[in-house]
Amino acid sequence: MKRALYAGTPPPGRRRKSRAKRIFFVVVIAHVLVIGYCVHRAPSKNRPKEAPKPTGVHEPSIPAPSGPNETPPTARPATRPTAASRAALLDARAAIDAGQLPEAQKILERIVAANPSPEAVSLLGEVNLKLLKSPSMMPGKEYYVVRSGDCLQKVARKYHTTVALVKDMNGMQSDVIRIGERLLVFSGDFSVRVSKSRNVLDLLLNGKLFKRYRVGTGKFGKTPAVEFVIVDKIKNPPWTRPSDGKKLEYGDPENLLGTRWMALKSADHPELTGFGIHGTWQRDSIGKQSSNGCIRMLNEEVEELFDILPRNTKIAIVE
Repeated sequence: MKRALYAGTPPPGRRRKSRAKRIFFVVVIAHVLVIGYCVHRAPSKNRPKEAPKPTGVHEPSIPAPSGPNETPPTARPATRPTAASRAALLDARAAIDAGQLPEAQKILERIVAANPSPEAVSLLGEVNLKLLKSPSMMPGKEYYVVRSGDCLQKVARKYHTTVALVKDMNGMQSDVIRIGERLLVFSGDFSVRVSKSRNVLDLLLNGKLFKRYRVGTGKFGKTPAVEFVIVDKIKNPPWTRPSDGKKLEYGDPENLLGTRWMALKSADHPELTGFGIHGTWQRDSIGKQSSNGCIRMLNEEVEELFDILPRNTKIAIVE
């Protein structure tokens, strides 16, 4: 009887032990869960911290650059104009290769007006110069019939151009002309603008960029920012050294004037003397403030400009 009673209902002592075991297991499981939760929430050295959520109104953030050459989207140029400019440059080069210089000129003028990249500006200068010195027609070119008493100097003065340019345009090897001969001449209005801060010289035709050259300007801003005109032009010029007044002939290693000299004079500032545009043997001085106040150019480029610009051409120097 006692055996059956024990099997159906455990004694009070045994019930207390069973309840204690259940409580113990519950406490252990709860403890394990709490420890696991804390470990999961604890900061880790290898786990990146989450950025705090914005609590107010903010401007859209710009993604960080993804590489050393990347820039934020707001600093990048628009892709469509860049793609269009590149496509237009390809069209211009194709026109040049096909000998269609007037068409290439139109394309490049549109590119430079919209986005004057160095490549487009340089190519425009090359095309303009080829057109100018070739027999091809362009705005400003016309034919002149030689009359009795004419000479190249007289024809050049009449059209405010140079003998060298007339000869280049007509493929002439000498200055001899004959009555009744048709000469191709150019009557466009050339001028020059020099930027001291950028060290560039812009050759302008009727106020539009024709060709750009890199130049050297005066050290410490010595080149005066005024308007000049060309009053004299000399090939293979001598140079008078300012320090002692010694005259150094062309070819002397100490002669700084290179192969060409174009003397400048200002009507508003007659006290400014000795300034000019000249060549240089010091190629590394181009693109810098490197001269004593004059405008320095590479010899081959000043020779090019020398043949285009007549006396009394306006030269504007700006900061």
